[in-house]
Amino acid sequence: MAKSKKKWHQRFTLQHFRHRLAHLDALPQLALLGLLSGLATGALMVLFLSSLNLISQTLLGTDIENYEDLPLAMRASAPMLGGLCLMLLMHFSKKHWRPQGIGFVIERFFFNQGRLPWQNGIHQFFTALIALASGFSAGREGPAVHMGATISSYIGEKFRLPNNSLRILVGCGSAAAIGASFHTPIAGVIFAMEVIMMEYTLVGFTPIILASVSGTALSQWMLGEASLLHSASVELSSLYELPWVAVSGIMMGGLAALFITICGKLSLYQQKPLALRFSIVALLTCISGIYFPTLLGTGFDLVNLSFTGQLSLGLLLFLAIAKLLLTATTFGLGVPVGIIGPLLVIGGLFGAAMGYMGAFFVETEVSDISIYAVIGMASMMAASLQAPLAALMALMELTNNSHIILPGMLGVVSAILTCRYFRPENTSIFHHLLALKGRDLAHPPLAQAMNRVGVTSIMENNYWHCDNQITLSQAKKIIQEKIQWMLITEVDSDDKILMPTAALANYLYLLEIEKKQTQVSESQTIILSEIPTEDRLTASAIQPQATLTEAYEQIADMRTDALYVINDRQEILGILTYRMIENYYQ
Repeated sequence: MAKSKKKWHQRFTLQHFRHRLAHLDALPQLALLGLLSGLATGALMVLFLSSLNLISQTLLGTDIENYEDLPLAMRASAPMLGGLCLMLLMHFSKKHWRPQGIGFVIERFFFNQGRLPWQNGIHQFFTALIALASGFSAGREGPAVHMGATISSYIGEKFRLPNNSLRILVGCGSAAAIGASFHTPIAGVIFAMEVIMMEYTLVGFTPIILASVSGTALSQWMLGEASLLHSASVELSSLYELPWVAVSGIMMGGLAALFITICGKLSLYQQKPLALRFSIVALLTCISGIYFPTLLGTGFDLVNLSFTGQLSLGLLLFLAIAKLLLTATTFGLGVPVGIIGPLLVIGGLFGAAMGYMGAFFVETEVSDISIYAVIGMASMMAASLQAPLAALMALMELTNNSHIILPGMLGVVSAILTCRYFRPENTSIFHHLLALKGRDLAHPPLAQAMNRVGVTSIMENNYWHCDNQITLSQAKKIIQEKIQWMLITEVDSDDKILMPTAALANYLYLLEIEKKQTQVSESQTIILSEIPTEDRLTASAIQPQATLTEAYEQIADMRTDALYVINDRQEILGILTYRMIENYYQ
């Protein structure tokens, strides 16, 4: 009975929880983490959105998107004051706190196992509030993803969870942030797996779905379910319009390629002084606020106007190009903002223009332009982010119209193919900007698979940790207990050597043959480093949070032969060799 209680107690300890998470099949534990991540992210999104609404109501006296009703003086001064506040905040903060947004999350996910500094997340909270409230052409999804991923990563680091589960937590936080911000839980899940993690796995789906659902539910319970977009027209009038839908997608793909190119060219100037870059953005936004206040903010109100046909063809084209240039300049010059919202607006405006033009080129009656606006939104987002499913799901949830899926799929595919034609490197805007910084995200499938498994799941516990000198009786005890490996600490050094026990057994056998005529003392000293064997391996330390990819890279980079897993209390938990890693995937 006592043993049974002890067994159950061990199952619910944090150490056991961590050990289970290192395995590939730790679905119940990951599901619990997904739920925790979703609730934490949802609460943070409620705080962020409430703060943004409060600032807008207090300083602007209007909704965050209603810049047209502001007095001219306020429209002109808000971007300048916001730019000044951003410059001061960025100037007096540490340089390594400045990287923010979805691109930073992707970079940390691939190169730092999803470890996101909490200081950058707090910095993102305030810079996003300033930029969005000041009318910069920006979206809130980039800051939301960064903050959601950061708080989820912080939970994992606080409990010292294995890095393979930390990576999934980043995906959970990203999905919950998208779901809670836009009330699009399905799009949040697919966005996290298409854009952030770049892989679909069953083990990843379950916790990410739970995170997105719980984060969205908490946000809706606290803030309500206000929709950003009005419902679009029900469906296409005729399938004869599909060729024009494809043409619209092609045009949208070219527009996305242009946007990515401009952002990439401008990002090369991010080495210029911060004050110069932010002043340029603030000045352009200020001019827009004076003459075209509809360009301020994300611009979802523009899309809603295009749905109703209140904007002429010429005005739609002008606003689409102006919004593209203003957003590309803001993002390309390094203002820490999101771009997915503005991308949807650009696509919606240009898509509505294509709907107008369809009346001249399509022989049959053309559908309402709102359908083309929605298709344009999905196509622009899909081509720019290389995320077709996330774009389709986002628009279906935002418009509550499943009939856009069929034409939307054609438009999305056409846009992605066109964007790839103009940009053969086949990367999203975030990956393109990271590539310009010299950060290659190309990871072979085996490396991705190894990132899902922690070192503690395959480490060998059947070892004996000893000094370089042992007695004959200790040596016999090691052999009798069928220990497989010996981890040897060298004399006058913390360096460690891993040696198979078989080498010691062979040495003892030869020793008995040589001295069979004489009495061998049990206290006789054996120097393990003098035992002749070709299987003596140099060993270095690795943390129990590490993944198999990290273990493999450490073995290669340090030119070591084996690893020993050691925790913060300097307790050795197990050993790991290159052959063990190889055998796991054979």
